[in-house]
Amino acid sequence: MIEIKNLEKRFGKLQVLKGVNAQFEKGQVISIIGPNGSGKTTLIKCILGMVVADKGEISVNAKSIAGDLSYRSDIGYMPQIGRYPENMKMGQLFSMMKDLRKQTHSLDEDLIREFGLEGMYNKSMRTLSGRKKKKVSAALAFLFNPAVLILDEPTAGLDPLAAEILKAKILKARAEEKLVLITSHI
Repeated sequence: MIEIKNLEKRFGKLQVLKGVNAQFEKGQVISIIGPNGSGKTTLIKCILGMVVADKGEISVNAKSIAGDLSYRSDIGYMPQIGRYPENMKMGQLFSMMKDLRKQTHSLDEDLIREFGLEGMYNKSMRTLSGRKKKKVSAALAFLFNPAVLILDEPTAGLDPLAAEILKAKILKARAEEKLVLITSHI
């Protein structure tokens, strides 16, 4: 499903990725574990096309991602820290994302319900705690029923109940034959 061959990335003199090779298949939950600064986020941003590698190749479903961003429509991404328009209300954010994606198949709104986000749709994003924004990020990652989920430090900052809800959702995604990539320094 996702194949990485000889990936390298430098930021100035700092070599962040060197000769990374990996293959990820549907139905897997893969944890990319390492200390802060080890290149985990850089690797997933390369997969997402947000960072361009200096060398190497990434392919999704046996097709190179170079110059073609269409593959991203089947990826749900949960950033470590979600940054959203502060003046926007939560409900407007979800509506905007639905309008942008123009999805024709069913949405997965389980996390919206399980995290109780519907009751906060009128709250401005700027008034939300980091914990609430993390829940919004998780709900957005799963919303469009993607075949691939990339979750960057997904449980960091979540309360224990929310972390358990998210873990159950990840296991359900694996059972549905989705690929889940998780980064963690723990």
